[in-house]
Amino acid sequence: MDKDTKEAFVRVEKSLEKLTEALTKNSSDISELKAQANMGKGALRVILFFGSLVAIVVSVIKVGESIWWD
Repeated sequence: MDKDTKEAFVRVEKSLEKLTEALTKNSSDISELKAQANMGKGALRVILFFGSLVAIVVSVIKVGESIWWD
């Protein structure tokens, strides 16, 4: 191989290393984003659960008042 070919291979190898590093970083970023999204979904479920409990309690109190005070 001549000198130009070797230099071209070195440049390609460096480019591949940079792409590999970028892919690794992107993969870890994606994993972090998935974890954050799952935490958000969990928080939303908890809020909906407690909201439902409050609605049930208020409904039972209203129905109870209408039955006992009529």
